[in-house]
Amino acid sequence: MTISVKKISLDNNKEIKLFIDLPWKLYKDDPNWVPPLKMAVEDILNPQHPFYQTADCALWIAYDDNEIVGRIMATINHHHNSFHNERCGFFGFFESINNKDIAHQLLTTAKNWLTDNNMEQLRGPLNPSTNYESGLLISGFDDPPQIMMTHNPTYYADFFESFGLTKIKDLIAYQLAMDFTMPERITRIAARLEKSNRISYRCINPKKFAQEIDLMFKIYNDAWEKNWGFVPMTEEEFKHTAKDLKSILEKNLIQFVEVAGEAVGFAVGLPDYNQIFKRIPSGKLFPFGIFKLLFGKKHITRFRVITLGIKKDFAHLGLATLLYNQLYKEARKIGYTEGELSWILEDNKAMNAPLRLMGAKDYKYYRIYNQDIL
Repeated sequence: MTISVKKISLDNNKEIKLFIDLPWKLYKDDPNWVPPLKMAVEDILNPQHPFYQTADCALWIAYDDNEIVGRIMATINHHHNSFHNERCGFFGFFESINNKDIAHQLLTTAKNWLTDNNMEQLRGPLNPSTNYESGLLISGFDDPPQIMMTHNPTYYADFFESFGLTKIKDLIAYQLAMDFTMPERITRIAARLEKSNRISYRCINPKKFAQEIDLMFKIYNDAWEKNWGFVPMTEEEFKHTAKDLKSILEKNLIQFVEVAGEAVGFAVGLPDYNQIFKRIPSGKLFPFGIFKLLFGKKHITRFRVITLGIKKDFAHLGLATLLYNQLYKEARKIGYTEGELSWILEDNKAMNAPLRLMGAKDYKYYRIYNQDIL
């Protein structure tokens, strides 16, 4: 075995294609892997993506002679570091065959590039930041991931830990069956809060999509500022992400909560299109995958709440619980049988407590690792 690690460029389409295609080789025998849409991966790796306006990155592919056996990306997110006053480097898009030496060579290569650029910590996996796919799956391998969540072999954790990476934070995914009855305590509290604070709800208005996204961006900047690992998106990056999701949204699963007519929070739920992507093994929409996408939505039985936030000045009202309750009612009307609420920081009591009260099951855990490197 002759291992070499080759640096590639975001601008080289041929090399990026090799980088993107590797998981199809590694996961071909994993029944729970869901092939991502290649166009979505190409988008986030496109150097014109707004993310790279505030970040630098480097990518590598590992070879065993002429065979591709691994990959990694290292990122310096200037927006993160200025916001948190850190010199933290990140790794992501990690994949490797079951060989610890290859994995360690990839991690060493990423670490060396980051130390050469004066970074003090190595953190990940993030693809490429906490605003996108985050964390290493460490429990819950027996169920396919929901949309925009990660999946990986069980042996990756050993790769990371034997390299010297240690846990910095766990992220929780909750599972909620839609046939349960909302606890009377929650419905009673919701009714009292709604009446006393003039609380109302509304779904997103697709005909005013641009204005609605502007409103969400303002709430987003206020609501998540104090969360661990939060990275502010630029307005262009936020709108780029929203545009990508527009084609798959279910308007009744995107709910604003208003207090006295002012929108102070929102929650976004998405149909679990991974149930359709699973049936598009090539990861390509054309020529035939588009038909499975167009006609498969009626067969989707799950949805995922991908984000929920409340303005800081209104956080004390317990509006997160009210939004969960509202999404639960809307999801039942649509006919979903299962919901996932993810991801949530393990120590975020304001979000974890109402979900556990509702009987949600913490069925998957994802880990973010860290290592001091300078």
